Amino acid sequence: MWDESIERHDVVPEEFDGVCFYRVTKKIGELGKGAVITQEGILFDFPRIARIMHLENGIRKAFTQPFYVEEKVDGYNIRVARIQGRVLAFSRGAYVCPFSTDRIVDFLDVKKIFDENPGLIVCGEFAGPDNPYNIEHPPYVKEDIRFFAFDLMTLNKPQSIPVEERYKLFDTYCMPTVRRFGQFSAQTIPALKKVIKELDETGCEGIVMKPTHPDENILKYVTLGSCLRDIHVTAPLMAEMMSEFFTHRIIRAAMFIQEHAGSLKSEVFAQLGEVLLQPVYESVTKAARGELIDERFLLKFREEKNVQRMIDHLHRCKVKFEVLSKNKEGSYWHVRFARKCYASYEILQRHHDGASHVD
Repeated sequence: MWDESIERHDVVPEEFDGVCFYRVTKKIGELGKGAVITQEGILFDFPRIARIMHLENGIRKAFTQPFYVEEKVDGYNIRVARIQGRVLAFSRGAYVCPFSTDRIVDFLDVKKIFDENPGLIVCGEFAGPDNPYNIEHPPYVKEDIRFFAFDLMTLNKPQSIPVEERYKLFDTYCMPTVRRFGQFSAQTIPALKKVIKELDETGCEGIVMKPTHPDENILKYVTLGSCLRDIHVTAPLMAEMMSEFFTHRIIRAAMFIQEHAGSLKSEVFAQLGEVLLQPVYESVTKAARGELIDERFLLKFREEKNVQRMIDHLHRCKVKFEVLSKNKEGSYWHVRFARKCYASYEILQRHHDGASHVD
């Protein structure tokens, strides 16, 4: 099975700074897409989390026992592990992210953590305005990026470390974590709805619910504001996006309003219209002027060599981009990029030029 998987490129050999490993691109037996096979052992893929769209009914259907609630932070997911003596940050797709690997030492005492816990895998979210993958970010991260641990795994085991043990390790090593709101149950849903209201009002994404019973599943739930922000940051590229991206978020928004507000208010109509139409209008205007649509971002690196590694990584992932500037400011290299959105530009320009099409 292994040899056949390599021939089909379901498993791909990789190397990062002398560390060799295999990246799983398609499920093979017990290994899911995103798993990493190393000399030390297997980093299992981080499981996809099911979503509920009605908070109360979803909880009553899913949980018979109490569950822990944590903030769902708007960022990108990584797994941090020490492989062949090197601390590396692996993306969901099982790539080593040079940017995350460069910056993780700003947030974790990696030597102490991995010296005292061989085989540990720290799972978390990088979030903030200055990152290469995600335009949205938590409102309380005003600049650069931060790391928020939310799970712990160990090599060769697909299961996470139990919640109570995980929290003890987080606190022992002073790891920065997502906000923890404590235990809830089906009997304390009104209190949980207050948490959701506060998260929505402050511009946060939502919650993750983690069961205390081993046979129950992790669930996630997002706020109305999160749905609207998703639409707003993605609408500029609507011409190349699948329509389901937008319809799913509009349905989530309607479900949230029906459960938490009970009625539609005029300001919500205005918000939805603005986040949906304004970015598309701006993209159409750019295309009409012959101006390429792009997304600009800043990355800060500790080590200059990781700048080139990140550039190579983006090329491998087929991201079209331009490096706008690179300079040393204090302890960090500041690199500004522009991600080029050629597909959206070409589609909108063809429409503007009068091309016909059948829909």
